[in-house]
Amino acid sequence: MRTLAERMERPHSFVQRVEEGDRRLDLVEYVWYCSALGVNPQTGLDLVIKSTSFTHS
Repeated sequence: MRTLAERMERPHSFVQRVEEGDRRLDLVEYVWYCSALGVNPQTGLDLVIKSTSFTHS
C-alpha cells in the first residue's frame, strides 16, 4: 500500500481507507489509482457496467 500511495503522491492512509472500503473514489481518483497500479481504467468500468446489467438506450 505504501508503494501505491507514493506512486499516487497521496498519504498511506488514503490508500488504506480505499482498500478497506471506508472511502470511495471519484472518477478522476479512480483513473489515477488504476494508472498507479498499471491497470487500464476501462477494464474496471466494463466490469462494473456488466455486473450492473446496464444497457444503452
